[in-house]
Amino acid sequence: MKRWIGSLVLAGLTSAVMAQAPFTIVRPADGSRVREKVHILIPKGSIPAGGYVGVFLNDKLIEAVVPPLHGKYYEYILDTKGRGIPDTGYDEHGSKIDGGRATDKLELVLYADRDDKSRIVDRSSVDIKIGNHASIPVPNSGLKLRYRFVPGQDMIYDLTQFVQVQPMSDVDNENGGKAATFESEGERIRLLYAVTDAYGNGDGLLRLQALPMKGKDYADLTPSSETTQKRFYDVDMAPLYMRIKSTGQEVFGALPAYVAFESPTGSANTGGLFAAFPLPTLPSKSVRPGDSWQSNFQNGALNLENWTDMKTVVRKIPARGEFVDVEWERGHPCARIRNVIEAGTMTEDDKKLAAKGAQFAGDKVGITETIWFAMDTRQILKIQRDMKIDRKLDNASFGGGNPFGGGGPSGPSGPGGPGGFKGGPGNKFGGGGATSGDSHFGLSTSFNQKGFPRGGPGGRPGGFPGGGPGGFPGGPQGPGGPPPGFGQQSGRTGTAASQATFVRIHILQTFTLEK
Repeated sequence: MKRWIGSLVLAGLTSAVMAQAPFTIVRPADGSRVREKVHILIPKGSIPAGGYVGVFLNDKLIEAVVPPLHGKYYEYILDTKGRGIPDTGYDEHGSKIDGGRATDKLELVLYADRDDKSRIVDRSSVDIKIGNHASIPVPNSGLKLRYRFVPGQDMIYDLTQFVQVQPMSDVDNENGGKAATFESEGERIRLLYAVTDAYGNGDGLLRLQALPMKGKDYADLTPSSETTQKRFYDVDMAPLYMRIKSTGQEVFGALPAYVAFESPTGSANTGGLFAAFPLPTLPSKSVRPGDSWQSNFQNGALNLENWTDMKTVVRKIPARGEFVDVEWERGHPCARIRNVIEAGTMTEDDKKLAAKGAQFAGDKVGITETIWFAMDTRQILKIQRDMKIDRKLDNASFGGGNPFGGGGPSGPSGPGGPGGFKGGPGNKFGGGGATSGDSHFGLSTSFNQKGFPRGGPGGRPGGFPGGGPGGFPGGPQGPGGPPPGFGQQSGRTGTAASQATFVRIHILQTFTLEK
């Protein structure tokens, strides 16, 4: 009797195994060359109830997971770039390994829990060749990176921004305190770069304009003088025009004039919302990975009070350009280049604070802009702009009426938003004509040329880095506002004393080309 029952149980297990689909890697095929995100497929029904999969690369566990089911297959996505997995035959620093393996072993192991223990049920593996970098050839003469402009071409970028603020009193800083951290929710906007004309020497005439969100006729943004979002319709979004070289350098920039009905003269829509985000500049000579050169940031800068004489919409800030490497990005072979600014000032008191290990010691600004330039389509695929600013605010208000140019309350909401939206009288985005000294990468329009608050009790010795032509930008505005680069009026300055005499602001922007 017992033998008969055991036979039934064995028959049931055999039937269950026979009904299960084979556990095998369907994709990628053995010997495949892969890059970026690798889609690994295994048949539907090959994972029993309670089972899960271990993903291994060269016998090292990456993750244990139950992959999601899509149609006839379970699908696991291995992000080789996101996980920092080196190319086959190279180390994590990008150096070729002598005698290194010619392939990488990708293995999936099927586990099932039995008697409170995980047991291996099955496994499947393929050999792959990972090539995010090494598969892109770079000639000995280097790469000549140039934009290609085609009339009628529209390049639309999604811009997201996150801001973090850390305020601290000078007393807490001197006593080794740690600043509190406040973060703002990310804001989002779409930017249009429309090629209206192209010239024989490679120049292009671009129309720069903010766009509503997809499927809408508006975009919600937070003005720098507000703490809540406001709605801007497509009729509020005015164009700018730039002629630029194939390296991205500005030839000229202007606002378009229009003639209203029954008006004998032209005028500009200085009450509109302007998107002053020039494209990054490219190296003037052929370059190879590891090369560096004198570069610059082209920051949006408008003079709406004197728009008829305006011949530029940018302010150039010197930076160090670097060719980091070549890599695949979203299916395109790209040159990854970087523009960097790092500078600061330190008084004797600041040096003493630094020696004590204080969190804040001196004024500092650092901007790192990483650019993915597609060498096949000759356009920017992605930009990541990371801005970090340390600032001492002597007897300045951190709350409402703050020197950052906002009007936001103190506390978690912080000061008003980093500006850049620029508009004229009656503009919903701040009103009042902006001056040519405004809109430095979204840094404050409420700072003078030395970078300290107008209305404050004078600057510290030596001022903040820059001042004058080509200098570094003034102080930052706080979180909660629109992405820097969009026009707005200078904010208000404050006079009330505050405990928060040090502030660190971290702004992270990401521009991504829409597909």
